[in-house]
Amino acid sequence: MKLTEGRVQQKARTRRDLLAAARQLMDGGEPFSINAVADAAGISRASAYRYFPDADALVIEAALDRNVPSPEELVGDARDVRERVHRVRHYLFQAVQDAETFYRRYLARVLESSAQARKPGQIRGGRRLPMYEHALAPMRGELSPAAFRDLVLALSAASGVESYIALKDACGADDVTAQRISISLIDAVLDKALGAMEAADQVQRHSGTR
Repeated sequence: MKLTEGRVQQKARTRRDLLAAARQLMDGGEPFSINAVADAAGISRASAYRYFPDADALVIEAALDRNVPSPEELVGDARDVRERVHRVRHYLFQAVQDAETFYRRYLARVLESSAQARKPGQIRGGRRLPMYEHALAPMRGELSPAAFRDLVLALSAASGVESYIALKDACGADDVTAQRISISLIDAVLDKALGAMEAADQVQRHSGTR
């Protein structure tokens, strides 16, 4: 089962509908609030607040989300898994670098809301998941569903705004160093998965010749 199927896919659609309605209101200069966006999207107000803590968080993400490519557009015609994965990594890194202030503000609002909630865990976009899932599509048949899921999650955790901020703030890395370490992290995750696949293939071939 894909990570983007079922309940996860439904949440992604709801979030996209809210963001699209928000951009429509913003572009039209109409009064902006969570309630107004929910009404425009045809989604209950209670559900809308589960996705966005307040109008400020929604405005920030709607602006950031305006030009996000689809996984298919992002990966393009690349066939090599490593190249496909690094196209995703590069996009995520560059997106944060180009709009760092907006990403920091959005993350701060989401974390604040999560800390104040009775059940922490603000629903977020999770755009990395379908991006990496598509990038890794050539490997899907070579891994168990659990191993494939873990690989998608590992790559997602090693990239994006949280990883970028950790490298810049906690580690004191400059942009060039942060980019280099980001590449190394993704390669390390990939190397482990590819190495395990190769080892399993060798065992299978060896067993078949005995």
